[in-house]
Amino acid sequence: MNCPQCAAPLVQGGSFCAACGHRLSQGELDRLAKDVANVTRDVVRTGAAALDRAAKSIRPVADQAVRAIRPAVHELGKAAKPVAAEAVKATKEVARSAKPFVKSALKATRDVAAKTVEAAKPAVSKAADATAEAARKVKEKTRSR
Repeated sequence: MNCPQCAAPLVQGGSFCAACGHRLSQGELDRLAKDVANVTRDVVRTGAAALDRAAKSIRPVADQAVRAIRPAVHELGKAAKPVAAEAVKATKEVARSAKPFVKSALKATRDVAAKTVEAAKPAVSKAADATAEAARKVKEKTRSR
């Protein structure tokens, strides 16, 4: 926007001209605001029209590209279906084959755990007894003092 008196550019949001000092009246400010709104509207319309023309010119190319790749995508889907089915089948077979080994390993682990507990029981018992005896002796010594 320019000053109505000297045509110098106005500072945005200013109410007077920095070049000549002309104080803008409310009417001049309203007119300048209206001019800005009109210019902004015209810029938006022009930009929207340009985007609309660009979209219309690109649309046939995009449609042609989609039509060109659609059969390939369809064929890829058809080709992938049996591969996926085979992968599922192989996974199920591996799971079926591994099940007896997993059960056997689980049983062996449980057996080892049970044997470990049984083997540790006497040592734990002995340690518990020794701890109880030591606690009894400490108690006796503290009573006698």
